[in-house]
Amino acid sequence: MTKPRFEERKRELGHSVRRLLEATAQPHGDIVRDAVIQRFEFTFELTWKTLKLYLERQGLETGGPRQTFRKAFAEGLVPTAEEGDVWMRMLEDRNLTVHTYDESLAEQIYQRIVSDYAPILQSLAARIGGLSWD
Repeated sequence: MTKPRFEERKRELGHSVRRLLEATAQPHGDIVRDAVIQRFEFTFELTWKTLKLYLERQGLETGGPRQTFRKAFAEGLVPTAEEGDVWMRMLEDRNLTVHTYDESLAEQIYQRIVSDYAPILQSLAARIGGLSWD
């Protein structure tokens, strides 16, 4: 990974978060719910993979998303244990949305994305945006 590629990833993440927030601001409906969930999945993936690249550049070993978020917490990129817990719930919900589809579950996850996950994704994307590759 090069510095220009990391900078590109940061821009992509910022764009992805903006698109997620745009979707969450739309009036609720089945199509909007599905769009929000899809944008959430994409943004979540981009977030943990960008974190992974940064942490590995810092000489830290990471694995999948769970270990990456634990390392991010240890490094202060996830600032509180409470936020760390939300990231673990977010991971569980992302796994559910990727592998199954149930109307009731989709609605519950949609509500969590709008109320909890989107703001935290936005906050971490901002912190990542301020990171330097050097």
